[in-house]
Amino acid sequence: MSNLTPGQQATVRLARTALTTSHQMSIGSATDRELCHNIGRLEIALEQALRIVDDLTEGDQS
Repeated sequence: MSNLTPGQQATVRLARTALTTSHQMSIGSATDRELCHNIGRLEIALEQALRIVDDLTEGDQS
């Protein structure tokens, strides 16, 4: 992860936190609001992770 900028590293940490939260969530007892909130966090994390991938692969195409 040392090849990533500090902002990219923070994004990866937040994505990992969102995924860990999702894995620890008890689906049977979670409210609709909690589920929607978590889905939103995961969508944001995925979007940001894909942006990092795009940034890294653009550098490889030169």
